[in-house]
Amino acid sequence: MTAGTTVIFFYFAVIKTVDDHSGLWLPGNIFHLFFQNNTAYHDVHHQLQGLKYNYSQPFFSIWDRLLGTHMPYHLVKLPEGGFEAQLKKD
Repeated sequence: MTAGTTVIFFYFAVIKTVDDHSGLWLPGNIFHLFFQNNTAYHDVHHQLQGLKYNYSQPFFSIWDRLLGTHMPYHLVKLPEGGFEAQLKKD
């Protein structure tokens, strides 16, 4: 990569990482449209039961699927507002 391309890629990666760690599921978030490993995906990683799962940061969740560290989840709308990522139970 050229120096300019490296700067752009690094800038994008940092913004994506900050978004994933924010814990906010914001409407219209472009990262949630284009990437499977979004804020909710990464929240599972920080939950007690998910500490060994959903590592893929910042772009490619395929690695979690290939290496057996993917943990499925679903979003639950909370009565007081907002969403919570909850682990799927088989």
